[in-house]
Amino acid sequence: MIGIRQILQRRKAVSNICRLTRTMQIVSTAAFKSYYKKWLAVAEYHHALAQAGYLLVTSEIPLEHPLLKDNSSGQFSVLVIGSKAGLCGSYNTAIYEHLVQHIDIAKSAGKNLSIYAPSGRLIGLLHSRGIPVTKTYSGLGEIPSDAQIHDIAVHFTERYMAGQLDYFGIVYMAFNSPGHQQAQTMTIMPLTDLIDHLTTRARAIWPWDLVFEDFLMAPSAEEIIAGLAIMIMHTTIKACFLEAALSEHVARMMAMRNATKNAEDMIRDLTAEYNRARQTNITSELLDIISGIGVLR
Repeated sequence: MIGIRQILQRRKAVSNICRLTRTMQIVSTAAFKSYYKKWLAVAEYHHALAQAGYLLVTSEIPLEHPLLKDNSSGQFSVLVIGSKAGLCGSYNTAIYEHLVQHIDIAKSAGKNLSIYAPSGRLIGLLHSRGIPVTKTYSGLGEIPSDAQIHDIAVHFTERYMAGQLDYFGIVYMAFNSPGHQQAQTMTIMPLTDLIDHLTTRARAIWPWDLVFEDFLMAPSAEEIIAGLAIMIMHTTIKACFLEAALSEHVARMMAMRNATKNAEDMIRDLTAEYNRARQTNITSELLDIISGIGVLR
């Protein structure tokens, strides 16, 4: 039977873990609330961009621009966003399993898939599974700066416009609500696929509500497309990082909440075990004393 001293040592260790997990839960809760306010604040802006993109792809006379065309180079790229830190449950595993689907599909289709990822816990998981990473973006925070996102967007845009890339997507943990997050892929290029996705997620847009021909544009529509396309992609990439950060903190909140509950249950069980062991020792000592008195008599 375990001794009283060992029980106290174990209970002390579990108490320290409990304090740590509770603190991490509080930190993730505060970060989640901050990001959630940002997520709500930019919703209207995303709706407006979706409407602007819808106008581009519904023109009666199709607009001519490299970003609106399909390429056939056989080169595919995905940006995979994992967690920046650990202790967030199966977050990275879900992202990894979704990425594997891309790898299998690209292999079966005979396409070359390049994987890009920000530095974080997912990189180690990919390396351990033998999945090569074309480029690791170091120095990115949970939500990269506008300059960093611009560099990412420009890199893939230039490759696509040069015909060197057929597809670019982002694998991330989408945030739908505090109670629902799911690993998914956001297609960034071809641009028409991105606009279709944004239009689907935005408020209802009726086909006869706005049409491209209703607007007088200066400069020309072709010149506007380039700037608007970069703006849509920039905003979407940033939104993916924001949703990934939200989902990560929700996952960590839940994991730390469960860990704290389990630690508290263990402390309660250890306390009961300590009390039983202590009572047993006291009873044993009393019996020894009584036996000794009987012998003396």
